[in-house]
Amino acid sequence: MHGLTQIHIQNFRACKNVSLSLGDFTPLVGQNNVGKSTVLDAIRMVLAPKAFVKNDASDPALPIVLSARISGITPELIALIPEPRHRLAIEPYCVNGELWVRTTGTGTSKPVQEIWQPDEKDANGIPTNWRTYPTGLPSVVSALLPEALHIQAMDDVPEDLGKGKAGSTIRGLLDEIMTPILTAHVEVTQALEAVRRILRVDGDQRSPVLAGFDNNATAALGEFFPGLRLDLDVPSIDIKEFFKSGDLHVTDEASGDRRRFDQVGSGAQRAIQMALIRLLADLRQITDPGISRRMLLIDEPELFLHPQGVRKLREALKQLSVAGFQVVFTTHSPLMLSRDNAPDTVIVRRHPVDGSVVRAQLREAVAVAIEEAQAQSRTLFELGNVADIYFAEKVILCEGKTDQRLLPLVYERIYGSRPELDRICFVALGSCSSIPKGVSVLSAMGITCGVIADLDFAFTHARSGAEPWLLKDGEDIVKVKGVLARVGAEHGVPLGGNGLPVNASGYRAADTWALFAQDAEGLKLAEAVHHELLTRTTWVWPIGCIEDVFGIHEKGEEAILEQEDFLRSADGASTEARAPLLKACLEWLRAID
Repeated sequence: MHGLTQIHIQNFRACKNVSLSLGDFTPLVGQNNVGKSTVLDAIRMVLAPKAFVKNDASDPALPIVLSARISGITPELIALIPEPRHRLAIEPYCVNGELWVRTTGTGTSKPVQEIWQPDEKDANGIPTNWRTYPTGLPSVVSALLPEALHIQAMDDVPEDLGKGKAGSTIRGLLDEIMTPILTAHVEVTQALEAVRRILRVDGDQRSPVLAGFDNNATAALGEFFPGLRLDLDVPSIDIKEFFKSGDLHVTDEASGDRRRFDQVGSGAQRAIQMALIRLLADLRQITDPGISRRMLLIDEPELFLHPQGVRKLREALKQLSVAGFQVVFTTHSPLMLSRDNAPDTVIVRRHPVDGSVVRAQLREAVAVAIEEAQAQSRTLFELGNVADIYFAEKVILCEGKTDQRLLPLVYERIYGSRPELDRICFVALGSCSSIPKGVSVLSAMGITCGVIADLDFAFTHARSGAEPWLLKDGEDIVKVKGVLARVGAEHGVPLGGNGLPVNASGYRAADTWALFAQDAEGLKLAEAVHHELLTRTTWVWPIGCIEDVFGIHEKGEEAILEQEDFLRSADGASTEARAPLLKACLEWLRAID
């Protein structure tokens, strides 16, 4: 299906130079005032240009330039365009099913619409050679991608609901339901035609009363200004006008109270607005959109809705995206994100110099990172992690759930603030083998991240793979194996064929690494590799694992619960005194940028 697949924004408000990909269903997330709504406005303006306002240009000395790529324009789609001249107008500018359009504006003058003259592109894949729209092309572009349905935040709910204004929710619904109504009720159209024949001045059944008025008024005028004729021409009545003049009322089923929608609370108004979107989704399932594909742009659709309503709305928007609409929305709600839409979610941030910037989408990041990172990306963005990652400024990957559950509590006790309020989130990957690929995915997305891992990671998975973080056969690994051999003999703990600890004979590898760190020579080696991995924004516990830091002798849920109970009742001083290494770890992660 065709659609707008890329937009490039230059000098438009905070978007000084922003390029992002768009899919069928694209959530935009980020803090307030980072430029999410500006992206929606740019999409709307490139499809239906209007004069920019005075403060729209980031640099008033430069023009605003909005470029967009429309993809999926197949020969079959072009063949469906009714006018032959319109088909001829678009064909020369489609290359591999792609059409680039551009809107350029300076000050408040009328914007210029341009189209890509197939030629060179710059390093970012943006065309460099443009020409003004040839005759007929604006009609084709509007037919393929009509003016977007743009639903803004709560300021415009009464306007959006109350009028049949182009681009409003009501107008969009009218456009969708008009054809089936006219088809189902031919008698309405016939009745209106009969009324037109009676009321119009040229009607073949013109009302005698109106004809009499025409004659009498003309006679009266003739006494003052001979040679002129008056007639009362009642405008034609179109069925769409009935719908446009309609109004929405809300009735309380319990009390029977009936009032206009704008006389109910904001929550009810927003619910009405989103209910119409849900209805639109249902209607689109049974109607044929033809060659048109409309974009639905929504600012914060979740406003004033209860959690279950937010989830239902998310699914309704998803349904619209597979039934002919292209959906782009901004959100601050984790409930608007899911494991399914995580790959297409766009993170928008604000840079003090560059203005709005967007991070690579997960789908693109995995392709840029490594193909084998698919499994790690699924772990990273499982349902419980999606919101944390997308709404945080810094992601800390943990090897296991103990770190993930205890470190946020330690953070809160020491600093008096929850890490999520400082936009830091902890994500458990489940094993140290997932860490390097998880880091590669987040790095490709431009997300700041760090790693907290057990000591064994430094001597195993940090040294494996095509691009190991540490030398596979460094001098230190020989020394490590020597210490392990001695410690193993002294304590009777098993080692594997590679000379490293294993889980066997009732012993855990983690316990052997703890014994290694208790050895003077082993601790020296552990601290050395700890400092070396800090250059990789990775913290390994130099004394083994977090259980060793807390002095926990058992792993598992009961041990974690015991420490959680302690931390919830402890203050910062007692927490730091019990495990000084924790404060050093948290100071390190707070400094990551």
